[in-house]
Amino acid sequence: MTKQRWIFVIKIIRKPGVLNSISGVFANWGISLEIAMLNAGDAEGSDGIVILSFSCSPRKRLVLERNVSRLSRIKELYSYPYETEELRMIAACTVNKSCVLKTDEHIAIEEHTRKDDSKLVYLTGTVKDVDAYIIPMQKRKEINEMVRTILTT
Repeated sequence: MTKQRWIFVIKIIRKPGVLNSISGVFANWGISLEIAMLNAGDAEGSDGIVILSFSCSPRKRLVLERNVSRLSRIKELYSYPYETEELRMIAACTVNKSCVLKTDEHIAIEEHTRKDDSKLVYLTGTVKDVDAYIIPMQKRKEINEMVRTILTT
């Protein structure tokens, strides 16, 4: 079976070890995580969100989904193909002032000059489109710092 990229958006109860439990399921099935993001909430016991990106066959995705959903600290799990239009990514990047941003019909680009003459850039679009824009910038070492988040529409 061919591999596909997937994204899990997981609502968790914040407790010590929850990320370890989730990553353990992936490790047991031989799946490496590509991107892992966490919004842990305020305090232990509060709700949080974990977002994971990974590649595997559709059959393994179902197995991972079932096994992660059964963990004690998981409230809900949503699974999306990486290419879906339902998910949006926002990336906030600081880049050197000399960085030239190319327009892209698939993503929105908002640029702000900072006091130190660097630029703060917000990129918004589908996960696939924002990643496609960011990866060449990372290879050219144009991004100094970056924060990303994924939102459901």
